[in-house]
Amino acid sequence: MQWSEKDLFAVELFEPPSEEPVMQRPRLPGGIVPLPGEALASWLLRYAEPFGIAPDDLLLRNSDVQLAGRGDWCRRPHPHLIERLATATAVDPPRITEMTFGAEAVDEALDDQRERFSAQRFRAPTTISRRQRRMAVCVHCLADDAMPYVRRDWTAGWATVCVDHKTVLTGDCPECGYKLRMPALSSRDYFAPDRCPRCSFRLATASPREAHPAAVALHRKLIEARESGVFDLPGQGAITWPVAMALFDVLLGTVWINTGLVVRRRLAARIGRDFGHGVLGPEPTGSYDGLLILAWILDGWPDRVRVAIAILQAPRPRRQVERWRDLNDETRQKLLDLLLAIWPDQKPGDDRGWWRAWIENLPETGDELRARAAVDRFPHRRMRLLALADVRDGMPVELAAEAAGIIPRTLYIWLRRGAKGGLDAALDRQRGALNQAQAVEIAQWIAEAPTNQPRWRTNRVQNEVFRRYRLEISKDVAQNLLRKHGPWVRRRVGAPHRWSQPHD
Repeated sequence: MQWSEKDLFAVELFEPPSEEPVMQRPRLPGGIVPLPGEALASWLLRYAEPFGIAPDDLLLRNSDVQLAGRGDWCRRPHPHLIERLATATAVDPPRITEMTFGAEAVDEALDDQRERFSAQRFRAPTTISRRQRRMAVCVHCLADDAMPYVRRDWTAGWATVCVDHKTVLTGDCPECGYKLRMPALSSRDYFAPDRCPRCSFRLATASPREAHPAAVALHRKLIEARESGVFDLPGQGAITWPVAMALFDVLLGTVWINTGLVVRRRLAARIGRDFGHGVLGPEPTGSYDGLLILAWILDGWPDRVRVAIAILQAPRPRRQVERWRDLNDETRQKLLDLLLAIWPDQKPGDDRGWWRAWIENLPETGDELRARAAVDRFPHRRMRLLALADVRDGMPVELAAEAAGIIPRTLYIWLRRGAKGGLDAALDRQRGALNQAQAVEIAQWIAEAPTNQPRWRTNRVQNEVFRRYRLEISKDVAQNLLRKHGPWVRRRVGAPHRWSQPHD
């Protein structure tokens, strides 16, 4: 029988089939039990390995991709993803959540940024997904495992120590130097955390570095504070986890940001005297080095904060906090309350602009100060006149100091001297405790010394300065005055005399 397209048929419409309940979806034919303390990414990679499929393709649907987002989503998965994994793997959702850092609204930079305490993190703070997958492992733990796996505590960005074996975590292959990384969840490669992905070196055979007891104790406190959300600061009480991590950033920023190699070596030598010689290398830059520096500071809080800033010649706490622009107002204020309590004089009073009254009431204007600098024959006075002229015209001290090629602290010293002793006091170069007029008078007195008598000694100049001005100068200053202004003939050492042979 042939049908024609003009024939009519009775058609009954049906509702589209509804999606099956979540609990009735079929589970995967197999399962891998999570190991104690295992990271979610490690478990998912081991789970998908027998199927030969990447964890993303095996366990997630197309509708889950948007929730998963980009990068390593298993650190803080969405609750819907946890339910999806629980359905597919027959593992309880609370057990899956224990393998993550939780899905609560916590800044990911607190935990996820790798090598958080290292110098490289402060000098190059940009992060990419490949760097976020960086990991460090404990070689002793891998050697003891029947089935090697990655612990969740190792995946934290600040993790540098294994508290069980008291060793420093290994983040580089000892054989080829390859940076160890957790495979992406879209990878189908064989997962072997105990092998180097480049040279297949067995990491369990490496010799790890022994961790200092102070670093181990601090690392254990960090793990507990991460779980409870509260960190116990010595002498200050409990502070929240975000405030604690921001405090660590400020303290380590004092060490790593805009400091010279010489002063950092001095700090390392000081820590070596307290914790043992050789605990830090001549140029400590690693994440473990930063953890040990924090342990040293917190072990003697707050005195060692002052010692560290004095050794490093770093700006004071208020300037350090201003470096971190991304802090919210509440965290910033708590940091200022903690740090300014160590330096009470850092809290500005009503006389914060004590120098403004003097500079604004100068009889000379900015143009007159510049004209005076053009005819002054001393270079240091010309530079000071130009800097003071900029401040006189309303330029901020920091910008005026930058234009003069000096640090703001130097310009503040000139302003303080000017407010105390007038413009000439700000322009004169200080020589020890002598001002310009006193130095000229002492130089004239030295120049008039009799030349037929033995040369004067430094103690005579020191006694004369104390008798006239009730001021004490150092031996170096007195010796420089004698050498420069003394009337005695200076002995010159010439070339050795050559004796010539008489000609016949």
